Amino acid sequence: MSNYIVETKDLIKSFKNFKAVNGIELKVKEGTIYGFLGPNGAGKSTTIRMLLGLIKATSGEVIVFGKNIKGKREEILRDIGALVETPSYYEHLTSYENLEITRVVLKLNKTEIDRVLALVGLSEVRNKKVKEFSLGMKQRLGIAQALMGNPKLIILDEPTNGLDPSGIQEIRELIKSLSGEKGITVIISSHILSEIELMADEVGIIKKGELIYQGTIESLRKNNNSKILVGVSNKVEALELLIKRRYRVKEEKGKLLVSGESLSPSKLCRELVLAGFDVNYLSDEGKSLEDMFLSLMMEEEVC
Repeated sequence: MSNYIVETKDLIKSFKNFKAVNGIELKVKEGTIYGFLGPNGAGKSTTIRMLLGLIKATSGEVIVFGKNIKGKREEILRDIGALVETPSYYEHLTSYENLEITRVVLKLNKTEIDRVLALVGLSEVRNKKVKEFSLGMKQRLGIAQALMGNPKLIILDEPTNGLDPSGIQEIRELIKSLSGEKGITVIISSHILSEIELMADEVGIIKKGELIYQGTIESLRKNNNSKILVGVSNKVEALELLIKRRYRVKEEKGKLLVSGESLSPSKLCRELVLAGFDVNYLSDEGKSLEDMFLSLMMEEEVC
């Protein structure tokens, strides 16, 4: 049996002569936050719609909870919550009344409303009309709807779109708590790369319908050269030592820029100190996830 809660096999979606998704093979582990990254128009939303059975794949397979969505869609969806693009709610109703509609449709116990309102931090405004909510509160209400019925998996399509920094932070902390405290698997699509870096355990990067990277953020960083900027006493001798020890090093900004794969700042510092040098400055200049993402995009363009 597969170790993945969601798995796609050679998933393709074509519209006339255009392949919106081309051979994607997602692998999402249970209990993790999986960041689905890509620029607008890359195929993220199309992929998510196929995961939910909202549109049919041209070819390939979608396996969720070990079952093929083609024959088990209704059974699978009972354990999935989703927020695709903007939440669906009635602004003239309160948050409680909106969730009551969802509860009736799903045939759930009334206690479920109180449970999800508490989870997303909206208990105190349960009787406030949604038209009076901030955008961040509306997004939390959308996530509350997705959590109705205690799903094993939730899929969130661009949940922080249009939010201010405080709203983004609120949603981020909520998503992390759902995975860390409740054990819910979360797939979150976004083009806000810095946000995914702060949340995700693993990422899949999609460009023009193709998956160009999948794995942990740590592995993504290791696949890119690390850079450490060091300020030392007797810079010339330190430069010679590092070159002898097969480091790639050059002078930059009056300091030494050391580059290589999987460099350890602490190890480099220790080597210099044991060799008799005073280290007065040390900075990890490693790429952010955004830098690495942009590098991947550029590399693919060149190819």
